[in-house]
Amino acid sequence: MALRSLVLSIILLLTGCAGVTPSPEPVDAERPWKEQYPALLAADSWQLKGKIGIRTARENNNATLFWQQLQQHYQIELTGPLGQGGARIEGDENGVTIDVAGEESLWAASPELLMEQTLGWQFPVRDLPYWIRGIPAPGHPFKLSMDQQRLQKLVQNNWEINYLRFTNRNGYLLPEKLTISRNDLRLTIIAKEWQIQL
Repeated sequence: MALRSLVLSIILLLTGCAGVTPSPEPVDAERPWKEQYPALLAADSWQLKGKIGIRTARENNNATLFWQQLQQHYQIELTGPLGQGGARIEGDENGVTIDVAGEESLWAASPELLMEQTLGWQFPVRDLPYWIRGIPAPGHPFKLSMDQQRLQKLVQNNWEINYLRFTNRNGYLLPEKLTISRNDLRLTIIAKEWQIQL
């Protein structure tokens, strides 16, 4: 049941290749954020391997995360602690399917609709693929907090995204650890490996 709750919460990760493995590079090699922004915005095909934790007022869950985004098509695989359980989330602009080990598949026309039907709350699902790359989602007002050309905090759609660590490859900064929070919901994402076309 905990895995199902985690999977349904993870649905908010949905929508919207040089390998990048986290390793620090000299600070002076970093491109200013304004130069990175167009390349990160255009990057619509990428993979992320890492961990995700979701904390609510009632639950605290975590899983190993594999997320592959190929333009509008996405596939997310989750594995519980010690390899227990498993789930696959797959979709595109035509709908989303969730397969949880030992349970019936769930389908909805959109991840937002599936979240609303199963969890009873909403999340700006289409913004997350931008936030996870360290940029604001286009088309919505936002506020940035910077420190020496590094993004520290992004506030958009009443959500607060804090960028705690970055990995630098060829001057591009990709989030290595971030939190996304509002009210009693908090997601922590730790990227152990990025592959992205820039």
